[in-house]
Amino acid sequence: MTEQPPSHPPTQRAGINAMAVASLVCSVLGWLCFIGAIFGVIFGFVALNQIKQTGQRGRRIALAGIIIGGILVALWIAVGIVRATVRHTANQDSGAPAVVMIVEPQAVSPILAA
Repeated sequence: MTEQPPSHPPTQRAGINAMAVASLVCSVLGWLCFIGAIFGVIFGFVALNQIKQTGQRGRRIALAGIIIGGILVALWIAVGIVRATVRHTANQDSGAPAVVMIVEPQAVSPILAA
């Protein structure tokens, strides 16, 4: 009986990388909350690394997650800057309370007029 060399485990080429799908889903949900877009970008980069190592499918999905997530992160930051600028501009005052005095005309006494 001859001994055969150990076989290498088969590559996981058949399936789509789960992190790539998670990247796209999180990026799309990034329209609702900022953290989703950030996770989409992170998961996309992790997926690209895994795809390179395992040969799985899903590279385009991971890239879409990174691109959509990156655009949404930029939009969320821009909206935050605009809101902060508008809020700051609307609240620019001296900080002192306004005082309004109504002075009614008074008759001058003849004793003080002389």
